[in-house]
Order: sequence, then structure tokens, then C-alpha cells
Amino acid sequence: MLPQQWASPCGNQCTNKYAALMQIPWRVFCKKGCDADGETWEECLKECNEICYKDPVLKDHQWSSYIDRSPGHSTYSEECFHACVSGCGYKVNPTL
Repeated sequence: MLPQQWASPCGNQCTNKYAALMQIPWRVFCKKGCDADGETWEECLKECNEICYKDPVLKDHQWSSYIDRSPGHSTYSEECFHACVSGCGYKVNPTL
């Protein structure tokens, strides 16, 4: 069994979409969409919203955004949401 076969098809789609080294956070957020508990599109989007739009735990430390998944900065949260929604799309409709 090859390593790429260990991941879900959704996770593989995220890996392919966000393959560049600088896109690692977006790949993680995309995979969070794949792993969302909700089974419907709406439930998945709700989880993405909760993941990406919240205040960081360590407000005085910029790096905390990677730990908490949300930097409190609007553009980063938007990118997080778009990546997570990509994962939802791959999860709900794997033929994308």
C-alpha cells in the first residue's frame, strides 16, 4: 500500500490543490473540511465558519494563528474558510 492510499480521497484532493510548501496551512484547513463531523454541505460550512472565524487564543503572539487555526486577521480567516470549503466540496461531492 502506497502512502497516498492511506489518506482519504478528500485528503488527497486537498494535498493536490495545496501542494506548494507555502500553502501548508491551507492544506490543513482543507483537510479539516474533509474531516468535519457534519454530513451535509450546510453542516460542513458551519464547522468551517467555527474553525476559521474566531479570536486567537494567544492574542499577543502572531504564530498562535497556526495553533488556534484563526489569526483574527480578516484575510487569513477568509483564506482559511475558502480552503475549508474546498474540503467540504471534496467530502460532499468526491467527483469534483
